[in-house]
Amino acid sequence: MKLYKLGALVAVLACLGILVFSYLSWQDKLQGAGTPDRTTSAETENTDSETQTTQSESTGDDSVNTELFANMDEQVQELFLQKNSEGENLQLLIIGSEALESGDPGYAERLKTSLEEAYGESIEVTIEAVEGTSDSLQSVDLSAGYDLALLEPLTLMNNDRISIEDERQDVIAFSDRLEQENSDALVILHAPQPIYGAGYYLAQVQALGEFANIYGYPYIEHWDAWPDTDDIALKEHLTEDAVPNDKGAETWATELANYFIAN
Repeated sequence: MKLYKLGALVAVLACLGILVFSYLSWQDKLQGAGTPDRTTSAETENTDSETQTTQSESTGDDSVNTELFANMDEQVQELFLQKNSEGENLQLLIIGSEALESGDPGYAERLKTSLEEAYGESIEVTIEAVEGTSDSLQSVDLSAGYDLALLEPLTLMNNDRISIEDERQDVIAFSDRLEQENSDALVILHAPQPIYGAGYYLAQVQALGEFANIYGYPYIEHWDAWPDTDDIALKEHLTEDAVPNDKGAETWATELANYFIAN
């Protein structure tokens, strides 16, 4: 009988112990629920700080989206990146025969508008039409210290007047004078407009592309966007004087813009 009572007492004490332990554990949980985890909070703060830094770096103070440079030749990209990182405006000269003014507006003015819309105040564009042959390039004033010259070297105007070799020398002389004013300056070449029924002119344009490749000039091939020279549809892009009309100016400007402004 005594053993039975002793066992009952032990059982009661055990139950009380379990109840007390459960109560204390419950109180600890309540206190923990009202106190933030300091480690988790610190990690969250660090993550937020890193996110803000990354966002700041990505948006930054630069006003130009560098993804726009993607279609340019590497050396041209580097020039744009340099100017962008230094916070300086890029000085661009669009220069060529009077065909750059043909159309309403001409391809040069259309390109200028596209560049200014894409790059804002970080680019300054000057347009200069040159009369005569490529020999006239030597009289162009380059004292402004342009960073980049987009040059159509008057190849069509040279037809039957200036040899391919002399045209090349005129381009080299122009480049040398540009670099004298700005040692980091670059020249980008592109051909004049195609013309219907072209003969020797085709050889001149091909020679221009080969020259650019040999001497390392960036070259924009825009003829692929025009109808072939033996396609009557080409006349829809040209006036009776074989210079670009509105449609031709738009075609030309679009190809040039695609080089400078990646979508």
